[in-house]
Amino acid sequence: MRELTFEQRIEAQKRSSKTRSVLSRYSTVFLFFGPYLFFFTLFFLYPLIRGFIDSFFFWNFGDSVSDMRFVGWQNYQNILFENPDFPLAHQWFTTGLGHTVLFVALTVPFLIVIPLIIALLLNKKPWGESFFRALFFLPNVLSVATVCLIFRYVFNSSMGLVRNFPYQSDVTSAWVVLVLTTLWWTVGNNMVILNAGLKQVDKSLYEAASVDGCNQFKQVFYITLPQIGNQILICTITTIIASFNVYGQSALITNGGPLDATMMFIQRVLQFKNNPSAGTGGAGVANAMCILFSLIIVVISIIQLLLSKDRSKTTRKKREIKKKTKERGI
Repeated sequence: MRELTFEQRIEAQKRSSKTRSVLSRYSTVFLFFGPYLFFFTLFFLYPLIRGFIDSFFFWNFGDSVSDMRFVGWQNYQNILFENPDFPLAHQWFTTGLGHTVLFVALTVPFLIVIPLIIALLLNKKPWGESFFRALFFLPNVLSVATVCLIFRYVFNSSMGLVRNFPYQSDVTSAWVVLVLTTLWWTVGNNMVILNAGLKQVDKSLYEAASVDGCNQFKQVFYITLPQIGNQILICTITTIIASFNVYGQSALITNGGPLDATMMFIQRVLQFKNNPSAGTGGAGVANAMCILFSLIIVVISIIQLLLSKDRSKTTRKKREIKKKTKERGI
């Protein structure tokens, strides 16, 4: 075996020391990031990839791998277009998605405006500020089953606080109960985020605005809202995603009724597993429905991010124009 020269030994020592430095530098990162990466792959990445692959097969829940039959894009066609051989796929997809979109439209505006109003009031530091902040956030720590059980007792026809409220037979009443339940349960989360954003706003801006004769109402629109725009965007995106994934409120309070008027998208997906009338091949169609549903949420989130970037660019350009105009005037 040929001996290494002095220069080769020095180069080998440098490579060895560089490798040890890299391992020592990133060992802590790997130690903390490794478990997260493992569970992220196990519970999110793998099911996502497996669900996308299974959506191209014709199979039922409980079938073995050998029973799965490749059908390509047929499951997606059954969902997007009416197929007499598989009529429930398109019907359940459109009705479930429509009810979910309606739920998002009814809840998201309130879940942004109401927490913003509460955060603005708490930012004035009233008496018992910490108590009221904890009071509004407390329902957020409860499980969906607990919250739904509370509201079922509240609207119980015989012993509830609000009696003779026909949410089990009237469609409008059912939607009112679902919206009220969601608001009471989740309003505190956005309130905490917006309240934290308000505390970062420079107080000198309000002092300068008050000197110029700007009242508090104008200060909210021209100072507060632009300064917490990022927090509002985060609350909007997370609230929309959470509202699209609604399931517990409808399943535990109205059970999709009356007459399937509050049957949400996830309930429709589960019907392919629990309802024999869904027909054969329901598992593949259910996977395809979930993939399309996920794509819809991703597209909505991307559109919101693009719109927020355009607004921020427009705002920056206006500020630059105002600065240049003032400098030229001076």
